[in-house]
Amino acid sequence: MKDSGIHSLIIGLIVVVVVIQVASSFVLFGTLSSYRPSNNSVQHQNSVGYITIQAMGSATAPPSQGVLYLTAQGNGKTAAAATANLSSTLSAFNASISRYINGNWSMVKTTYYNLYNNTHSGTYPRYSYYGYNGFIASEELEVDMPNVQNVSKAIGALSSINNISVTSAQATLSDAQITKLRGQAFSQALQNATSQASLLTGNATLTAQNITVDSYNFYPLPYALGTGAVSASSNKTINPSFYSGTTSITESITVTFSYNRK
Repeated sequence: MKDSGIHSLIIGLIVVVVVIQVASSFVLFGTLSSYRPSNNSVQHQNSVGYITIQAMGSATAPPSQGVLYLTAQGNGKTAAAATANLSSTLSAFNASISRYINGNWSMVKTTYYNLYNNTHSGTYPRYSYYGYNGFIASEELEVDMPNVQNVSKAIGALSSINNISVTSAQATLSDAQITKLRGQAFSQALQNATSQASLLTGNATLTAQNITVDSYNFYPLPYALGTGAVSASSNKTINPSFYSGTTSITESITVTFSYNRK
């Protein structure tokens, strides 16, 4: 009886151990499965893509303003005389140019001034190429003109003043024009960038995340020469032709878009 009881007890313990092992295996498997990553979660995290595009845009308009560059000169046997004659030349210049700058003298600025002693004697001239034996006072001026249509008129009026030389004329964009053209060029650049991104992403829905303006420039440079320097001894009014042309502003941008992958 004892042997059969012990035998039954051993068999019972073996069964219990087997059950415990099976239960332990089940619990262990369930714990591992709870850490298994979800495929749906991975797809969701990678469903947003990014693409960076560089693009350019441009806008064009005729310049509305102008700039004149000129030199006034006064000669004299003494420095005082040369300076006084230069002042007389500038007085005539002021009277002539006032109407074309609307009386706004902040549009006139001196860019260079020189008083030079060119006196010489005998057969050894001191820089005789100036063509004058004495003192020479000269002043270079830059005149901003609010209306480009008045550039040729101003050149014509200045041609009747002794010792005034118009060296060049330039057509320029106003600040308002620059702001407007840059806005137009930027819009075109953004449209070009969006079109490229749509093509490369298969017409996905795009959202601009970052826009950087790389550069902008004028092309061609709004510059035009006058009809030639006005003779220093001329008293005749001329009617030169001045063509302002057109100016383009180009805007270069870099855009990063986000989009939903299909």
